[in-house]
Amino acid sequence: MSNVHERLRRLLFLVPYVSKHPGVTVEALAKALNISREDLLEELDLLTCVGRPPFNPDDYIDIYVDNDRVYVDLDQRLFAPPRLTAGEAAALAAAAELLRPATGDALQSALTKLENIIPPAARERFRDMYRKIDASADAPPALGPITRAILERLEVTFGYASPGRPAEPRRVRPYELLSHRGQWYLQGFCHTRQDARLFRLDRMEDLAVTTTAFQPPPDARADVPNPARGASEASVRVRFTPTAAPYVKERFGQDARPLADGGVEVRVAGDSERWLTQWVLSFGGEAEVLEPASARAAVARAVHASIGS
Repeated sequence: MSNVHERLRRLLFLVPYVSKHPGVTVEALAKALNISREDLLEELDLLTCVGRPPFNPDDYIDIYVDNDRVYVDLDQRLFAPPRLTAGEAAALAAAAELLRPATGDALQSALTKLENIIPPAARERFRDMYRKIDASADAPPALGPITRAILERLEVTFGYASPGRPAEPRRVRPYELLSHRGQWYLQGFCHTRQDARLFRLDRMEDLAVTTTAFQPPPDARADVPNPARGASEASVRVRFTPTAAPYVKERFGQDARPLADGGVEVRVAGDSERWLTQWVLSFGGEAEVLEPASARAAVARAVHASIGS
């Protein structure tokens, strides 16, 4: 097994090294890898068989020796940065803003890189749309710490203030965060109540992430009431493309109705126009409101406002 690991290490070193030092001699490359010339040529032969599905001729790594010097030609698609439209970039930036409490300066660096890959002619449109779609304005301070606790599977403690009652100490195993009708909620198991509960983040006080680890049960999220999975008389029917379907299925479970094209359809509460439009627009064109007409009109107004038309 150690020989396999060592060979893999050499192969992973070879391609970027030769790409950075085109025309390196066989002797110099063998010395850098601390192997013999014969072993190096054997590794180069193996690399010519490495590619990515569907393994068309131009999908393989073209690494070769010419006049005792080594060269590599990679699939050009590996070099081309993605080119986003202004709308695609704004949707990505708006979704990323939800992570700002947990990422801080790292998010700003990522957003700067995002702007740099937008074609110059579309950058001003992106900046204008990004200023209008600010998903972080209402993000509570607890969002970042709870996100970390969920990822690291650590229990949290906080004081929870119910309407008309003083804050009560709670110790919770956090399972899931969700945003619904402009409010952020935490789903988890409450040790204080010995039951699965739903907590509004804006009612939490003195939140702390503990060092107590836990293992959530397979059906943890299904045990907790989820306001986004319910329906009401004022429900809105929303259709999602196959691209967004996996996320929606995970979020809504059996309430997500599969469609013939691979997409899904769900019903959500429609009593908050502000939440509905922000939620639909966050999918960047992968979601469409089907009915009622008033909800379609609300989303259309938000779209026109975001593009300045």
